[in-house]
Amino acid sequence: MLLLCFVLACGIWYTVTVRDRMEVQAEVALNYRGMPENLMVRDGLLKNFTVQLRGPRALVSSLDTRILTYSVDLAHLRHGTNVITLSAPRFLAESRALEVVWLAPNQLVLEAEAVMERTVFLEPVFSDPALATALQAGNLHLTPASVNLRGPESVITAISGLKLYVPLEHADTGDYRLSLPVGIPPQVTAVPDTVFVSYSVDAARTLTELERVPFVDAENPPPYRITPQKVDLTVEVPEWLVDDNSYLEKIRVAIYEKDLPLSGSVKLTPSVKLPEGARLVGISPAKLEVTKR
Repeated sequence: MLLLCFVLACGIWYTVTVRDRMEVQAEVALNYRGMPENLMVRDGLLKNFTVQLRGPRALVSSLDTRILTYSVDLAHLRHGTNVITLSAPRFLAESRALEVVWLAPNQLVLEAEAVMERTVFLEPVFSDPALATALQAGNLHLTPASVNLRGPESVITAISGLKLYVPLEHADTGDYRLSLPVGIPPQVTAVPDTVFVSYSVDAARTLTELERVPFVDAENPPPYRITPQKVDLTVEVPEWLVDDNSYLEKIRVAIYEKDLPLSGSVKLTPSVKLPEGARLVGISPAKLEVTKR
């Protein structure tokens, strides 16, 4: 009888403590607090770490891993390398039902550096100097002309000024004004982070006459006949590019596959593909006859 009770007790113990136990990995989110105002972390900050848990199957299966967080106090951070040991969230560490098997990683290695502020001037430049020359774009002005940078001392010290690359959004003559973000290195903030830039375009342009063979714009063009086989174009281009064959070759006349007739013939208005800075003045003939062969 005693032997039977012992066997039953061992069976219950095995069922409760061994067979019905399981292990699971969970992500623990890291929250940082107490960062000294005169320091910042250059490297080593993690968003989370992994904890391996063991416990009763029912409890482990019902554990809401979304609430697992761990607070890291940075109040005692010092300049240079700081090693901070991690541990499981308090309610896990103090739980009698759950066992923390391991953590990965089990420590943070943070590189801290002094915070520095500096006012630097911005240098506006066109992102495409060749196009700016072709369009005679200029009179670049910034508002404001300088920004205040804040970041790691080693990064801020190396910045004496910043270039602001200005895209040419319009090829027509006139005055333009747009808002652009200030390009800064990682971990650096700028105040303000956007500036207004103004510029003018006064392009020297000329007309050129071109002859082009229309084509069907498709990977595997179906058998169609286009009549006439050539069209005449009048195109306004930047004056300095009027003899640039590589530029002029980008001016093409296309028929899109979606416009092609399924059978018979149809009159279509072709599309003229133009490079930046070019403007179509006229096309002859205005419509082409497209016939499915």
